[in-house]
Amino acid sequence: MKFEMNDQLPLVAVQIEFNGMKRTFTNVLLDTGCTSSILDTDLCEEIGLMLDLENAITRKMYGIGGTEICIEQKVSGMKIDTFHLRDFTIQLGDVREMHGFDGIIGSDFFLANQLVIDFEKMEVRKN
Repeated sequence: MKFEMNDQLPLVAVQIEFNGMKRTFTNVLLDTGCTSSILDTDLCEEIGLMLDLENAITRKMYGIGGTEICIEQKVSGMKIDTFHLRDFTIQLGDVREMHGFDGIIGSDFFLANQLVIDFEKMEVRKN
């Protein structure tokens, strides 16, 4: 997965697939300092990934910009770019309006897929 630097931040465009529906998220931050991957709630609704309020867990996310409430939700199957995720827990939140990103790929995603960020080649790849 290739990425580019914008204002010293690694950004990537990734295709998210859920239940056979696909959408490209064009402004996703690669953030190894973030423990969880967070996707924008409104963009996820476009691919049928809706909030499951009966089974979802509310989480308070902390960071330099303050705190934010997200909905933690397990998805049975999901694909981000070429990486398949099974029974993966993600956060759904208002990422686009609050931070300007379509999503944030956190260290949980990198660890689950054994990925490394190569800043020389500007790519994310298997270790």
